[in-house]
Amino acid sequence: MKKRSLYNMLSLMLVGIMTTGLMAGCGSQVEKESVVSSSESKIESTAQTSTEEKKEPVEEGVTYPVDTDVELSYYMTATSTGRSDYDSVPFYSGLSKNTGINIDWQAPAEGADTTTAFNLLLQEEELPSIIFGSIDLAKRNELYEDGLIYDLTDYLPEYAPDFWEFINRPENEVNKRVITNADGKILAFPFVRESDFNITYLGPVIRQDWLDELGLETPVTLEDWENVLIAFKEKYGAYLTTRPGRFQAGISSGTGAFAALGFGMYVDNGEVKCANTQSEWKEMLTYMNRWYENGLLDPDFATLDDATIRSKALNGDCGIVVTAMSQLTNFIADAKAENTGAEWVGFSHARTEAGAPTCFIQTESQLVRPDYGAVITTSCSEEELIAAIKFLNYGFTEEGIRYWNFGEEGVSYEVAADGSLQFTALLTEDERGLGTAMLDYTGMSSAGPGIQMEALVKAKNNSASVEAVYAWTENSAARDYKLPPYTRTTEEQARYNDIVAVLGTYVSEMALKFITGDEDLDNFDAFIETLNSYDLQELLDIEQAAYDRYMN
Repeated sequence: MKKRSLYNMLSLMLVGIMTTGLMAGCGSQVEKESVVSSSESKIESTAQTSTEEKKEPVEEGVTYPVDTDVELSYYMTATSTGRSDYDSVPFYSGLSKNTGINIDWQAPAEGADTTTAFNLLLQEEELPSIIFGSIDLAKRNELYEDGLIYDLTDYLPEYAPDFWEFINRPENEVNKRVITNADGKILAFPFVRESDFNITYLGPVIRQDWLDELGLETPVTLEDWENVLIAFKEKYGAYLTTRPGRFQAGISSGTGAFAALGFGMYVDNGEVKCANTQSEWKEMLTYMNRWYENGLLDPDFATLDDATIRSKALNGDCGIVVTAMSQLTNFIADAKAENTGAEWVGFSHARTEAGAPTCFIQTESQLVRPDYGAVITTSCSEEELIAAIKFLNYGFTEEGIRYWNFGEEGVSYEVAADGSLQFTALLTEDERGLGTAMLDYTGMSSAGPGIQMEALVKAKNNSASVEAVYAWTENSAARDYKLPPYTRTTEEQARYNDIVAVLGTYVSEMALKFITGDEDLDNFDAFIETLNSYDLQELLDIEQAAYDRYMN
């Protein structure tokens, strides 16, 4: 690939090349050798390649495995199995076999800072053919303007027919809008969740056995939480614990706040507001400060990670944890393995009063995750570009969706009598645990260019964790207040980045100070004044304009 400076010039020559889309199985492929139907129209592209070679003739359909000698490289910005040889991992070697396209799999070194590694990658002379990971729409626009990635739009109907059919369904209008920039270009293949079940995966869990032993009801309001925490501390010496970024999934909604310990914005009756300037957010901090001072909140909460919290749960140090459903699965497995008698269950986020809907929980406004996607770089010739599009389309075929989620039938999964997909003993009895085994045989445990099935999320967790999701999402109005994934102009995005960088750091620092008592909550008005001095109103104006454009 050329250096960035050369791409700035090259970008002037690149016209309408490709688009990306969402995934959902459009049922057009069942057998590996089946032909995927495509649009009858021929796609004419004015894109130029460095060799000025002629375009590959338009095909009547896409057949898997693809008959090609093309080899591609695929870089995962934040996904790794911890191995250097991906060909030895069954899922990756199988994916190349199924698609007919040989892939050189690449990822940051284990333990590396993935953001730094990605930024360094972009300075390389030659970029990987495909880059997948945390690349939001603003970053895609930047990469496109710098001439580093292709516009996929005109290529999708012919070379990604399954993706194209899915993303153009009437019910996917919002999903398509999420992946389309202000100029109508699709620059990446997205990561899509099959259903609403997949988009909520964090919430509060509690020691049900302790509640039963003490004769207590499951807490509903934050006052209830406080009473339970006092009882847990007196009887068991236990407290509430979580990672800082996960407070949003349990506590904030108990006061009607719309932010946790970081900077946040929300929409209320069409008006974009800053959550951190509201009285409800101050009330949430007041609760947490009192809990911290009284030993009801883990004194180490600001620096915890999942491994440490898992150990605390096993040792009986905590009675309420705000965590992920996968961690709840771990808590239950650990308790069973060590025969501790602990019974962990999920329960509802805190509510302002019994029967009131929750308003701020971990959930998302749409099934497409806007900050994840697979882009195709201009290091590719046009022949490689088309092969890359066909490769990414596979994740939207019926066979591809199943393979990305469950691997190979008869090896990593079987179809049960009721038609459900179940992992085999090869994975469920792996001594490393199901989650680790899945990294060898499946590709959607976290994210990928395609559709994450609801069945996968349920299969990799136990029944208690599945029930927890229903408890977390019951009677919630959270999505009504979430800002949609709208786009900003180039100028707006640059200013947004500058302002949020300052506000984000300041709010996070002050939230911790308010909770620990290093800053008195009597100084909350001064805190708001400082936010305003950091151009908060300008930011709100930018977001309001972007929101209004999105809605209209």
